[in-house]
Amino acid sequence: MRSLITFLLALGSVAAIDCSVDELSQFNFESIKGIHSVTTHKSTPPTSTSVTWSFGICQSINEDVENCPKNSDICGVTSVIFENDPKNPKIYEVVGFNSNLQKTYVPTTSGDDIGVTIKYTGANWGDDLIDAELKFSCPKGNESKDLLDTFVITGWNNKLLQATMVTKAACITSDADKKKPSPGGGEQRPDNGESWGWFTWIFIFLVLFLSIYIIGGAWFQYNKGNAIDFSTALREVLDNFLDLLKGLPSFSREIIEKFTGNHNRGEYSAV
Repeated sequence: MRSLITFLLALGSVAAIDCSVDELSQFNFESIKGIHSVTTHKSTPPTSTSVTWSFGICQSINEDVENCPKNSDICGVTSVIFENDPKNPKIYEVVGFNSNLQKTYVPTTSGDDIGVTIKYTGANWGDDLIDAELKFSCPKGNESKDLLDTFVITGWNNKLLQATMVTKAACITSDADKKKPSPGGGEQRPDNGESWGWFTWIFIFLVLFLSIYIIGGAWFQYNKGNAIDFSTALREVLDNFLDLLKGLPSFSREIIEKFTGNHNRGEYSAV
């Protein structure tokens, strides 16, 4: 009966943590795409136990992590190390949450706790069905940079796995923000020129226009035979252009006085 329930749940689900779902559209999970692993150690004389949890963000775990089931989103491998044979750990438990498992995305887009929680329901583990909750939180400013983009296991009782990650990927971002370089020396993303302001583009077009005006004017003068050579024609055009620039202040002042009605004030004297 449990196997039938798990199968029915899988039919209505999507594969892996789908970074393109609407609930994640305001976030930037593509910036942390990949396999993230965290290992905890515990002394259990005469052995020691280590548990490695691996999480696939925007991709499934296949052959990326040894001993993990294929097509998993979450995988936990428990190893036991014996004191008399430390180089050969023995696999004790393997927990897997399949990529086709039912998932629920619960975003929080207001308040102090911005982020999203992804819930997995009904993973088949032996005779039991287990759940998982992955909470991704936007940094509040007091978190250590060394802990960013790192999973922390906050609970595991063989029924429910709880893990958290503080990451800028869980902050509300625009499409332009998603193309900027990630902080901390992460993968550099091209900005495709979108970071250039409108003033920069106006300046570029102005320079191009003036260049075309000066060179084109010189070529026109030379072809008309008004100059002995092209360099002479270019110098004449430049001189005319500089004279035009010198006359702009007075021309502008006349235009302003004409529209403000102050151009005749100097012609009269007080009586």
